[in-house]
Amino acid sequence: MKWVTLVTVSCAIIVTGFSDFSSNITNPRRFHDPDTVQLMTWIKENTPLSAAFAGSMQLLAGVKLCTGRTLVNHPHFENKLLRERTVQVYQIYGQTDPKRVHKSLKGMGADYIILEDSICMAYQNPDLPNCLLKDLVDLSNGHLTEGGPEMSDLEPAKWSRFCDAIRYQSSPYKSKFPLLFSNPTFRVHEVI
Repeated sequence: MKWVTLVTVSCAIIVTGFSDFSSNITNPRRFHDPDTVQLMTWIKENTPLSAAFAGSMQLLAGVKLCTGRTLVNHPHFENKLLRERTVQVYQIYGQTDPKRVHKSLKGMGADYIILEDSICMAYQNPDLPNCLLKDLVDLSNGHLTEGGPEMSDLEPAKWSRFCDAIRYQSSPYKSKFPLLFSNPTFRVHEVI
């Protein structure tokens, strides 16, 4: 009797599990992200295969996988040089001099930068101050963060947040970083 019960319950679990698995596999929209798909399609259709991209490491993994383009800060290989390059690339999210960002990106061979509004426009959680990527960049530059606590060893930044200021395409942003693509989530700027 125990074996019959065990086999019956096992079969019921397998049939139910297979049914759920089948419905998940046959529904491709379940994991659909239209803004990311649109970005990857734009990159493949509008940039040369030799183009080099700078951006957040988590996004660049997808760029490499989906488009085969070169990355200036590769997310899969960890060493001191790549950490230093990533710190320089992440200045795009800091309150940083656009001339400094431009010089750094050109020095790395970046042709394009991809900005993510989810990083640039993220709101400060009062329970976790200074935990956003943009805050970490500001702190590493010795700048006060937006909405974070006052700290005596930090100074106000002389520049606006790069990723926000660039969206208005005023000088010097427009001449050095023209906007080529945007959707509600991402913006791609050429590095001239």
